[in-house]
Amino acid sequence: MESEKTSEKFVRNLLLVMPDWHAKLVRPFKDSLNKEMSLETYYCLETLKVCGSVTMTELARRLKIPKQQATKLIDRLSGHQFIERIYKEDDRRAVWIKLTPTAIAYLDGYYLKNSAFLSMLEEQLTEEELKRLNRAVADLGEILPRLS
Repeated sequence: MESEKTSEKFVRNLLLVMPDWHAKLVRPFKDSLNKEMSLETYYCLETLKVCGSVTMTELARRLKIPKQQATKLIDRLSGHQFIERIYKEDDRRAVWIKLTPTAIAYLDGYYLKNSAFLSMLEEQLTEEELKRLNRAVADLGEILPRLS
């Protein structure tokens, strides 16, 4: 019998872990947002918080969504005064996006207010399990961007 390739084993393991990943991590995290915002909106705000200011093209690339979708998202956030658009004097087509102080304060308060997801993790996993899970996610964060 031919031994299983590493890539085949990965696919098998991925298919086994995805239901739990979604049910036990993605869904509870999404629920912790208390329907105040979508996961996409939250990712956008956190991405802008980390990046400072970015172009629309760069934001869409980082969020892994089409630029038109990023534009709609930014338009919605702008309506809440969470986004500031900065235009270059030498090129009005180049638009830089950054969070307003209102958005930063909202995110800081939101994180503290909605700690149910963190509490769930801390209640159900040991410190060692949390460290292992964190290492696994950090590894994914390092490796996944290398895939096209």
